[in-house]
Amino acid sequence: MKRMRKYLIRTLLGVAAVVAAGFAATSCSDDSDSGSGVFRVEWDPTKTVHPDREGAAVLIVDGREGTSWRAEITAGADWVSFNRTAPGGQTVKTGIAGTSLAARNQYVYYWPNDTKDERHAMIRFTFDGQAPLELELTQYSTSAADDVSQTGHNLVWPEIPARKSDDAYVYVTHFALLRNQNTGVTYNARNFTMCFDKTKFAAWWVAYPLHSAYTGSGRVETWAYDPKIAAEYQANLTKSYPARNFDRGHQIPNADRSGNATMQAQTFYFSNMTPQNSSLNQNPWAALEKMARDNWMCSDTLYVVTGAYWNPGSTFATPDIDGKQCPVPNYYFKVFVRTVKGNVRQAGDRLGDYPADQLKSIGFWVENAGGQGSARSWVKSVSEVESLTGFEFFPSVPAAVKAQKDAASWGL
Repeated sequence: MKRMRKYLIRTLLGVAAVVAAGFAATSCSDDSDSGSGVFRVEWDPTKTVHPDREGAAVLIVDGREGTSWRAEITAGADWVSFNRTAPGGQTVKTGIAGTSLAARNQYVYYWPNDTKDERHAMIRFTFDGQAPLELELTQYSTSAADDVSQTGHNLVWPEIPARKSDDAYVYVTHFALLRNQNTGVTYNARNFTMCFDKTKFAAWWVAYPLHSAYTGSGRVETWAYDPKIAAEYQANLTKSYPARNFDRGHQIPNADRSGNATMQAQTFYFSNMTPQNSSLNQNPWAALEKMARDNWMCSDTLYVVTGAYWNPGSTFATPDIDGKQCPVPNYYFKVFVRTVKGNVRQAGDRLGDYPADQLKSIGFWVENAGGQGSARSWVKSVSEVESLTGFEFFPSVPAAVKAQKDAASWGL
């Protein structure tokens, strides 16, 4: 007798992907003894659902060869279709599972979102003899309010820098489902917030919390456009920069989200990349990131801002694979803050409410070039990094904490 289960598959905040944290696939199981017992449908995570143009998301269909299936758009037919004629042009599609590319890849076409809100489409996918799978597709709007200073999150998230107004800046935050380690409850948690510059095709800073709830041993490498930012303002980093001395340097490291597949996939958005010197990225910068995970992360949470800095008037640039000239940062920085003991915060406590002697901070500033030595030689106070960049970090933290420059207290 067959036992069947029903799963919910959602998009990864506008990118077609499985949303359940830590799960590589979503499927129905057939417990009969004959043949393969797995039927799986998931979104191709490399296909971004752009907010401002037409495109197609791709469903990857895996099932026992020869099994019939049926897909139906049950919501969102006003902006998606199984053919590219018009929204709602085809709301039902049938097929047969197989191993060919045509059998495995099924296209769901979408149209630009000219509203102010994100929108959702639902697709019911049913293999013959199996329970239906419900899939959700999300499309964001470029005019949607996603500025933490407008939503009020800047008042409760210690890592958010003070807002600077500039027509070139786009403030976005990415979320994903995360399981609370203490209560076991799964909730929609923040991943990271960025200040993206449309003229740099990159972010000035990316701010995020670092805690063991986010880390693990997985790696989901899905390079994709950020679905919350118009593609014209992003570098095409499907492949790395043609210039061999530059890497697609993550600002929030993918390893900082290795315990959550959805969050880790978001770190591969092109908006999180800059042209970073390969030697710097792969050696001392990576060592600093590892040190933060291994030695500084704590149960009270380590708050981090990573950023790039372009000297005023700098014209140094390198092309992406489309030939778009991407300004190369002159420097990189990191700033950190946490409680001294690392295990004293209670639910509802705000970091800024703690006295200065219970908090510690440190900063780093390094040229975007090889031969930069170790992170010990890059140490700055957070206040010094503020002066160098013009950004105000950790606004709720006392100035005395941000003036600290005690490398030894961080094991350096």
